[in-house]
Amino acid sequence: MSVKSELLELIKEDDSIMIAEIMSDDMKKGILRHEMKRLEELVPFINEGMNEAFDEEDAIIIIMDNNKKDQRELDSEKVNDASFTLRTESGKIIGEAIYDEEELEELRDDPDVFFLSDNFVTYNNLTTPGEKQFFVISSASSYFFTDNDLESLVSSLKVAIPSTISDHYIKDCYDLPHDAAIGTLVIGFTE
Repeated sequence: MSVKSELLELIKEDDSIMIAEIMSDDMKKGILRHEMKRLEELVPFINEGMNEAFDEEDAIIIIMDNNKKDQRELDSEKVNDASFTLRTESGKIIGEAIYDEEELEELRDDPDVFFLSDNFVTYNNLTTPGEKQFFVISSASSYFFTDNDLESLVSSLKVAIPSTISDHYIKDCYDLPHDAAIGTLVIGFTE
């Protein structure tokens, strides 16, 4: 059995996986086209994870049922190894997604912290007026979505989280609703 086949089989063992297949070049181009559009936004969105995944030799598209994922006993540090940050053009992190409830509780009392969502905070005291800002999302390990050790099968593996516009594009390719209960991921790997 080839490494590709073995990897796909191991991914499909997970009950939450609806679709797992090698991506076509056309789908890769479509996703990249959508991710590039995010660079034109008022605060550009850079999907470093997608770039890293597509730098690998092959890519797998994964569509999963997020409702089934909640049953897994999760180690939040491993699961949230992808970072989502707001950075300045000089590279300073001025905002980030935080998943630790205690840390979030402490930050709620900090006057220099502003919550953009339930778990995304910005640090007002770190911003420099006039400096460009970018949202950046990194890649994750396979533990982000599975307990199986996918990394042991290949020499390199990156899990990318599509932006909303790419997520919708992927769902449209499979005639699926734009439903938050359906998750999409791109796995880039090199044998």
